[in-house]
Amino acid sequence: MIVVDNGGSDADVVTANRHERLHLLEPGENLGFAGGCNFGAAEATGDVLVFLNPDTVVGPNALRQLARTLEDSTVGVAMARLRLLDDPEVLNSGGTVVHVSGLAWAGRFGEPAESLAYVEDVAAASGAALAITRRTFDALGGFTGEFFMYQEDVELSWRAHLAGLRVVVDPAADVYHEYEFGRHPAKLALLERNRLIFVLTGYSARLFLVLVPILVPGECAMLLLAARQGWLRGKLSGWWWCVRHLRWLAHHRRETQRVRCVGDDQLLQFLTPTLDPGMTPLPAVVAIANRLAVPYWKLVRRALVGNDADEP
Repeated sequence: MIVVDNGGSDADVVTANRHERLHLLEPGENLGFAGGCNFGAAEATGDVLVFLNPDTVVGPNALRQLARTLEDSTVGVAMARLRLLDDPEVLNSGGTVVHVSGLAWAGRFGEPAESLAYVEDVAAASGAALAITRRTFDALGGFTGEFFMYQEDVELSWRAHLAGLRVVVDPAADVYHEYEFGRHPAKLALLERNRLIFVLTGYSARLFLVLVPILVPGECAMLLLAARQGWLRGKLSGWWWCVRHLRWLAHHRRETQRVRCVGDDQLLQFLTPTLDPGMTPLPAVVAIANRLAVPYWKLVRRALVGNDADEP
């Protein structure tokens, strides 16, 4: 077991050092979740990598079960059934839902844990408890360190889909998560910046263009929301980051699309036009946006389904 001291407290380091089975790595700086995972993975020697948040508790045999799930060659990424640590009969996540705009949230939040009884394909796996083979991790390029934190698990899952691999949640592997939904400005700014990176580099040119009628109003709405909630500077900094890193974005897009072996017609099933996260109330205007987006998305799917693999 590898523990990455990603800017933790001295007490955490001392505690980790007392466990013989733990290998402590200290990069000397906070690499973020994505960078910390890559740092630990580079030191790992096993055939299966399991990434765990520090606020998770692993259920009996969960890790072995995730490894067994990955024995299916069609599965690229497997996540545990995430239960709430303080209310274990309730789901924290049964898989991440991905909106056509790139927004993502914990799917099935608050539902009974037992309602997830079979292995299910999902749009994205939660990085709180995510398993992947070393071979697939390397082939997909690992987590994108530039994300720092948030959305890196969504992007890795999307690259797995691009490569024609399944992303699943396994209810036979239980992990308990001390989850708290936070909305501090720094988190929202990173979520928004990384959402932009995901859409700009993960979508085919055709898919991006047909989604412009949703993406542009969505950006305007997020801009207004950021202004109202006091994190406008963070929102604008995400745009500015993309402008300053255009060369990197172009390179990352080429690398992301390089793994593609399926067309958009096989990817559309993993996107939803409906915004309905269960962990936070939404303004009334979202219901109007959903009513407009759903029929438009049907037209998009009708236009794209059946096409051959897209040009990047």
